[in-house]
Amino acid sequence: MKVINLMQKPDLPGSLLFQPAGLLALPHSVEVSDALSVNGSGVGGGSNSIKTALGEYFERRHFYREILSSKYGFLSESLTGAEVNSFARAFIQTASRKVSIREVEAHKFTLSKVVRALDFSMCLIPTVCISLSSYGLDDDNFIYPLRDTCGCSFHWCPNLAFLGAVKEYLERQFLVRFWLTKKCRSVVSTDRALELLSCKKIRHLYHALISAGEISVFDISDARFPGVCILVVYGQSKENHHVNYCAGMSYSATVSDALEKSILELWQTYRFMDLFKSVDSDEKRIEDYYLRYFLECNLYKTYQEIIDVQVVADGKRSVSPVEFTLPGFLSALNEQGVLGYFYVRRSMVNGVGCVFSKYVSPDLFLHMNNSQNINLSNKYSKEFAGAILPSRLEKMVPFP
Repeated sequence: MKVINLMQKPDLPGSLLFQPAGLLALPHSVEVSDALSVNGSGVGGGSNSIKTALGEYFERRHFYREILSSKYGFLSESLTGAEVNSFARAFIQTASRKVSIREVEAHKFTLSKVVRALDFSMCLIPTVCISLSSYGLDDDNFIYPLRDTCGCSFHWCPNLAFLGAVKEYLERQFLVRFWLTKKCRSVVSTDRALELLSCKKIRHLYHALISAGEISVFDISDARFPGVCILVVYGQSKENHHVNYCAGMSYSATVSDALEKSILELWQTYRFMDLFKSVDSDEKRIEDYYLRYFLECNLYKTYQEIIDVQVVADGKRSVSPVEFTLPGFLSALNEQGVLGYFYVRRSMVNGVGCVFSKYVSPDLFLHMNNSQNINLSNKYSKEFAGAILPSRLEKMVPFP
């Protein structure tokens, strides 16, 4: 079923393609897009697939096309000395050419309003840390050339938009740490996974995936933070299959919810890859370099590489003392001395209020491409810096 925006309302997408599953036990799929090539997709049961796709679409449209700058000036104009130092130390690592801390401090940035995660006081940080587009940021792009959706969030409720932003940002931190060190908290067995999914409809999809190929489930959580982060990877050794490697990840309050959502995310990417290959599409035409790179990693050897792990806390999971809430996350980050910022913009979609948010911290990994222009040395990585494998620094984490 395809729904077209015939009234051409500017705040709504151009089209919504709803694709019900061929089997009732499998999740539905939805694709949302507009004439300017902004897309969103989602999978799930009932209306959840539509909600997910629309949320992803609005999020990407905003951060690609609607970020506004407030001022042109130095970092020091609204940031403290410690904050300026954190950004400068990150930028000398992310820059596409060699720059010094002094050069960063003397550089005039295009700036946008944000609030500090510590006390929600207002300040200005470089727009290049927020916008996914390079438009209007020509003078700053060399300092922070690689950007992605890490930490971006959209929701109708402000608190949930903030929570989604910081949760998504930390999820990516855990993934980069896992990839760089080959270490995880545990490997979830098939029997345990089936037990966790016993009351969830997604178990039917999990059964189908383990019947078609190989599935590995890892708990890549960080004990310093609440909740559970699950990474699920799929492998297929038969070369004539369209999908030989795929992955999904989710960070939730409970292991069962995280497992369910990670399988849905894997399935969303799996369907795209299968369809992409079946119609002989050209990978070079994909604009998103993360997705283009992920398709290049569609090999069984990628699956074999990523499941080569060391379990560091199997069966001995410690419980974080903070709750899986926004105050809980901010408390955990503050405890580690991490300086963070929330970009926030209230808006309207077809007359309904909504909130766009993005969490940014120069004390954490600023983006997910660990192979180049990344602030590898930061407060978060300090604890596991000695465990980082040089071979993993040469290759970007294979995740869409």
